[in-house]
Amino acid sequence: MLKLIQNEWIKIFTKISTWIMLALVALFAVGLTVISKSSMTSYSSSGYTFDDQYYASEIDYLNMARPQGYEIQVKQMEYMRDSQITWTSDSWQYTALCLAFEQWQSQIIYGGESIDETEKARLEEQFNDVMAPVLADDWESYAQKMLANIQSSEESDSIKAAQAYPYEYMLERGLTPETCSSWQFEGVQNLSSAMERLAQLKEQQAFGGYVSDETMAQAEDDAALYQYIMDHEIESYIDKDGMTASDYWESFLQGASVVTIASVVMVVLAGGSVANEFSSGTIKFLLINPVRRGKIIISKYITLVLVALAVIAGVFIISGISNIFAFGADFDVPYLTVSLGIVHEGSSIIYTFTQYLLSGINLLAMMTMAFMISSLMRNAAVAIGIGVAALMGGSMIVVMLAQLGCDWGRYIIFANMNLTQIAQGNSYFPNQTLTFSIITLAAYMVVFLLTAYDGFTRREV
Repeated sequence: MLKLIQNEWIKIFTKISTWIMLALVALFAVGLTVISKSSMTSYSSSGYTFDDQYYASEIDYLNMARPQGYEIQVKQMEYMRDSQITWTSDSWQYTALCLAFEQWQSQIIYGGESIDETEKARLEEQFNDVMAPVLADDWESYAQKMLANIQSSEESDSIKAAQAYPYEYMLERGLTPETCSSWQFEGVQNLSSAMERLAQLKEQQAFGGYVSDETMAQAEDDAALYQYIMDHEIESYIDKDGMTASDYWESFLQGASVVTIASVVMVVLAGGSVANEFSSGTIKFLLINPVRRGKIIISKYITLVLVALAVIAGVFIISGISNIFAFGADFDVPYLTVSLGIVHEGSSIIYTFTQYLLSGINLLAMMTMAFMISSLMRNAAVAIGIGVAALMGGSMIVVMLAQLGCDWGRYIIFANMNLTQIAQGNSYFPNQTLTFSIITLAAYMVVFLLTAYDGFTRREV
């Protein structure tokens, strides 16, 4: 068997076409990194600076279109225009302004008869009191005033603690939105929102309101995750959906899509694996050896599997190295998951390799189908053509079936190819799980292999 595998390996890699196709795959992997680097470099995170022209056009549009809630938007635009300071969309002052309008001015505008003149004056005074340090660009005074307002509110202690957390965190450390790291600013906001959400759900539950176990568990997990991030000062991480703020890991994870391109290479190799033997007449020399046909067909498939694994590993290595040159090594980024309120920290490199392997299952399934077609035909071009056509057109068929509401489409092999997407719950058909897709693919591959084995062993030369 080892001799047969070695012989098949030599057959594949003595062909110049094999090396050309593999070189193209490598170029795709490097090219994707270059594109990622270019797109991330060209992206600017700086906010938009508002000017008089913007205010005029926006106010005119709002007054003409009158969308729901336009009154508060018009008043905010007029306030920004009349304040005689420059507002930028990504500044803490603009965020504070939006919050102040939402918290106080909205009550004045939409309060109706429930808001008398005395209450309006009180709300206006609170608004102006909070906005004074905002207009003076004094973040510390603003934070102190917000803490005072939070403590004087009628909310529960748990909600107050959640709302006060970002201001207390930054004041205790002497930080401002300009001096703190982006991960800190984003982290305190995320944790504050998660804590407030969890507190609200618990209050709702305490007062007899219905809260599903799934909703409560998700809120607890979110709070636990963001608390863990802040406690351990984790600047960047990969979450369960593969999302990350690290440019290196984002681009590295995107590189798994190159494995799909490599599927074309494996379909070509598998499509010609058996059919070429018949079309070129070499099958006669192969069968005169004292080896059963079953061993020959098995050795051919094992060789293709080994080549496929080598291609997946090669794409993984090339993508990883090219991204180091593009973005620099960023190996301290952990892979974080949460279960039952407990945060688990895993290896990002293992998680990323798992994503490449999931993409590789698609490659193996299509390769196996092409191998079966090759074992049934004498013309390698036809076998390869059918395999490539199935690879390219399969997803279109699935999309059409999903749009037509044909639920039985979930049993088609092409509907179970994108395991990464299915694992994230983004399948074409509802309630299509990763386990279901893996079992379905395994069943198809067994049928393909049995058909290939039977077709080759019974075939006349």
